[in-house]
Amino acid sequence: MSAGDAYVERVSRKLAGMDRRVREDVLRELRSHVADAVATDGQSAIASMEAPEAVATRYRDLYGYGVAYRALFVALAATLAVLTVPVLLYAGVGVLAALTASLVALLVLVAYLMFVAVRAGSRTGAVAGLAAFAVRVAAVLALEAPALQVVPDAMGWATFLAVSVGLVAIGFLPGRAKERWRPREVTL
Repeated sequence: MSAGDAYVERVSRKLAGMDRRVREDVLRELRSHVADAVATDGQSAIASMEAPEAVATRYRDLYGYGVAYRALFVALAATLAVLTVPVLLYAGVGVLAALTASLVALLVLVAYLMFVAVRAGSRTGAVAGLAAFAVRVAAVLALEAPALQVVPDAMGWATFLAVSVGLVAIGFLPGRAKERWRPREVTL
């Protein structure tokens, strides 16, 4: 394998998660660029190129993740959201332990939504937050009797819904901030 092929392969590995067609187009363009550079300056051209990881990051920032990866981000947020409701009450665990586990899961979900928003963009983060919101509400409604311990009155429902709506904002805002604050020009 030539140095040029190894360079393109390193970029290719870092582009995992992008739409397959976009990824193939990017790699085809990159191979052509690398071949032109090698034809002009020899193998030393590879050493003067930008790090493959940086090139891949810029391409991912430009084109984003593919639909399958974004769906995976949303599905994982929805799965984590189930754990933010004290489902352990069904297992006979005490109320305090169930609520503590739910709080820890909520903190993990918040961190995950922020990660998704920054990595996959504000839209994907918002959809993941919306999925988490819907799953939390559905889980509380499905719990019936234990739900009375989670949301016993109107104030409990207001707090629960405020936290759930906050998940949508948490899924949206970090990605939006990154989009607004990143440098406008992307050159490859």
